[in-house]
Amino acid sequence: MGYIAIAVGVMGIPLLVSMIQSDRERVHRLSIERKEISSEDGKIKVTVSGMWVKMPELNKEAALQVGYKDKEMYLIVISHPKSDFPNLTLEQHHQITRDQMLHKMKNASASEPVPLTIDGHPAMQDELSGTTDGTNVVFLHTTVDDGDHFQQILAWTLKSRWQQQNELLREITGSFRSEK
Repeated sequence: MGYIAIAVGVMGIPLLVSMIQSDRERVHRLSIERKEISSEDGKIKVTVSGMWVKMPELNKEAALQVGYKDKEMYLIVISHPKSDFPNLTLEQHHQITRDQMLHKMKNASASEPVPLTIDGHPAMQDELSGTTDGTNVVFLHTTVDDGDHFQQILAWTLKSRWQQQNELLREITGSFRSEK
């Protein structure tokens, strides 16, 4: 009986090794695979790695909410119809949302906003950092004027992870697309 158990155990080692390799390959494939995640109405989209998923619990106002929980990276898009703000410019809207976020954080600081283009539309972007709910975070705060809406894109991670993850958060933010 003991010899049978040893034989079965030895035969199980290659199976276990194969399962570990298969899992590693799946994780690697997901990390390099790109997929598009859309809002419920299909009008707002971002392109992320296969490790990102929809996370509808992040913000009740957001039209799109995605995250990669293991890496503590998140992104939401909040749409504001421009008809609600008939005389507001992109710069003014960006400043208002920036000020609101800075006001909500402790020890808040911000970089200077920079103009850029996302999905062929004018945009403003800056970095906001501070403490919220006892956690040190850095937000990549972006506002896009897509013609009909001001799209506020907030991508964030822990302050301790910002250096490693900020380029990826910028890439995902830059992949933003909106449709009429």
